[in-house]
Amino acid sequence: MSEDAGPAQALRQLLLVTRRELAVRVRGTAFRVSTIILLIITAAGIAIPAELIGGPQHFTVAVSADAPPTAAAAVRADAKAAGLQVKVVSAADRAAAVRLVETGSATAAVGADGETIWKTGPNSTLSPVLDAAVQQAIITQRAESLGLPAGAITRLLAPVRVPVTQLHRQSQRTARTIIAEVGVILLYIAIAVYGGYVLTGVVEEKSSRVVEVLLSRLPPSSLLGGKIAGIGLAGFTQFLTVAATAAITLLVTRPSGLPPGTYAAIPMLVAWFVLGFAFYSLLYGSLGSLASRIEDAQAAAGPVIALLLIIYVLAFVAVANPGAGWVTIVSMLPPSAPMIMPLRVALVNVPAWQLALAVVFMLGGIYSLFRAGARLYENAVLHSGARLRLREAWRGEPARPQPAQR
Repeated sequence: MSEDAGPAQALRQLLLVTRRELAVRVRGTAFRVSTIILLIITAAGIAIPAELIGGPQHFTVAVSADAPPTAAAAVRADAKAAGLQVKVVSAADRAAAVRLVETGSATAAVGADGETIWKTGPNSTLSPVLDAAVQQAIITQRAESLGLPAGAITRLLAPVRVPVTQLHRQSQRTARTIIAEVGVILLYIAIAVYGGYVLTGVVEEKSSRVVEVLLSRLPPSSLLGGKIAGIGLAGFTQFLTVAATAAITLLVTRPSGLPPGTYAAIPMLVAWFVLGFAFYSLLYGSLGSLASRIEDAQAAAGPVIALLLIIYVLAFVAVANPGAGWVTIVSMLPPSAPMIMPLRVALVNVPAWQLALAVVFMLGGIYSLFRAGARLYENAVLHSGARLRLREAWRGEPARPQPAQR
């Protein structure tokens, strides 16, 4: 189709190709199986560690009759303050407390003079809380023996609030760094995988000559845009499903130690995936049209793969100093913004204008690539034989003949 279609007709053609690509991808067995596997891995990867090391810890502490009088109350109070769930049980004497620990009915026990009893060794989570409670109980016992009134003892043992001044914001940097790095890895994998689908889809249609039939009814821009939109919607659906599963699992398990902004990072990753996929899939699709065979597809898309890998490495370099000037610049440029801007947002305070400018640059880059990609696609998609060079496809020149093999 050589003549230009009107806006309404062009939109209908774009939607037609989009529905076709979306249906082909979503109905495929590989898509369904991979989605189920990703959901299982995501939920298990969050729930299992949360069950093993996260969430409130449950312990049972036996307190013998000859322990300091306020030991049981001190253990309950300190455990509650530390976010631990501790059940305190009474034991008639030290021997009874030892039996409870030996049989596993109690994690630890408190005996006379504040003795703590463990089966094998102190638990790293419970031990500090138990030691502090026992010390408080013994101090209270000594204060009472000295004749101090109850009110004075309470004031003496009241926690001291120590003022803390933080000169630079670095709260939970380790946890936030982990969140940022995981986000970069997920974005890189998602963009590379779904961009690869666009690449192979273009080359498969070209090598099977299906594209000739499609181009007899559709303009190249609608075919390229619809293919990217259809595969993008399939990828977005899968990525959004995985992100929603992660958010729901986090809300249900509520693992401890999550840095502030963890839940807000999930929709941001989804949004940058959409922008990143649109940008790189246009590159994949345009350069994929230069190849005539599946074997040549990776070579044709070599520059995109190299660019994506370089930005992936730069993202991990930027983790060490997310406030550096060069990181600020590359986080707003279209090739690198999808991976480096979410990383900066997770680690430092990013001004709203920088975030808005990065989005504007991405949208401008996507539009420019679409115009340029449509031209390359139109000039190269019907070509067969030797792989076109980029300059030849841009100018609409035929491919140079390959030298004869001797």
